[in-house]
Amino acid sequence: MDKVFRDPVHNLIGFDRERDALVLELIDTPQFQRLRHIRQLGVTSLVYPGATHTRFSHALGTAFLMKRVLEHFHELNPPPTLQRTLEEHRELLLAAALLHDLGHLPFSHLLEEFTHTPHEEWTVRIVSDPHSAVHAVLVQANPRYPHQIVQLFQRTFQPAFAVKLLSSQLDVDRMEYLVRDSLCTGVTYGYFDVNWLIHSLRLVEQRDDWELAIDLRKGLHAAEGYVLARYYMYQQVYHHKTARAADVMVRKILQRASELLRTGHDLPMTPALRRLLTGALTLEDHLHLDDTVIITALRAWYESDDPVLADLTRRFWHRRLFKTLEMPLEEFTAWSAQLRELVTGAGFDPEYYLILDRALDDPYTDRYLWSNRKEVGEHIFLVNDAGELIELSHASDVIAALRNKTFSQDRLCFPAELREPIMRLLGR
Repeated sequence: MDKVFRDPVHNLIGFDRERDALVLELIDTPQFQRLRHIRQLGVTSLVYPGATHTRFSHALGTAFLMKRVLEHFHELNPPPTLQRTLEEHRELLLAAALLHDLGHLPFSHLLEEFTHTPHEEWTVRIVSDPHSAVHAVLVQANPRYPHQIVQLFQRTFQPAFAVKLLSSQLDVDRMEYLVRDSLCTGVTYGYFDVNWLIHSLRLVEQRDDWELAIDLRKGLHAAEGYVLARYYMYQQVYHHKTARAADVMVRKILQRASELLRTGHDLPMTPALRRLLTGALTLEDHLHLDDTVIITALRAWYESDDPVLADLTRRFWHRRLFKTLEMPLEEFTAWSAQLRELVTGAGFDPEYYLILDRALDDPYTDRYLWSNRKEVGEHIFLVNDAGELIELSHASDVIAALRNKTFSQDRLCFPAELREPIMRLLGR
């Protein structure tokens, strides 16, 4: 009998109480339950009010999609060796899919600059830590699981298709967050035919390994739609100018709080947040950090006697967000001195009130994204009727137009009251 979760994206997410017992035990660990209190899109709800969904629901959906993909491969009647491989790794892949975002800090990616550690590395540390409940549950199921999950996250695991399903340009993580983020933000940019894309997935034997591919005849357009959906979501949602301005403000608030702590000021906050802002975050602290910790601190700093911290916090709290102006880095460099003089003359510290934000996106690449050639590549392959692999951009003019192109958007962020003076200075 299944344990069922009602979900707005997948309707019913079910895991068998016996066969998927490991997944259900991992869900109940403190490390995974913490994801209930971390929003998937950080402060994007200031732009899209419905974007209050969490890493918890996304992780459940990702594990569910992994389950669907593996069931699809079984339905294709694979050869006995592949059948055994799929069955052998099923539990491991479901667990890895569930845990893939375990390391996220509050507000998703916003706080990573304070730890100088990406969330993937925190995930590896949690899974590897013998004192974590997640590690204990994994070891009880199979002593090799923690190490194997680390190999999956570090892209060195074999078979290659296992890595690609978990972390690549064609993985269940991206499939899930695109449809969930689209639904919750109320936009349609991220919708693609996920059911047909899964239906079109194939495993192709290559040099004693199995490569993940998409049936050329059935799935080419579904693959194009998937890549384009991600491109549009970055352009229209993830890199929305107002959401980026809100990100900038939170980073500057935390930067100011960090500097005040380092100069001996006392600010109300939890011990875990204090250690994060002073560069002393531990793995135990990580468990005690979520969005509520940051929100509570922001509300307390609203009354701070430091004018910069109080002003930035009040602006954010009342959604008086910074305005933005598209400005390439070269132009900003040329005008930087005059802009800083203008901002200073208006009574603002340019360090906190004049910021050039750069948003980057690589919609599709056929390069290796990693320098270690032992790692599994990032290519999306199609397979033709002869069993030959064709890299996606070689079969699609649409994807070829995006291949290996980095899209960047530079925006100047500043308080609303400086908009007219800045525009006059720039002659716009």
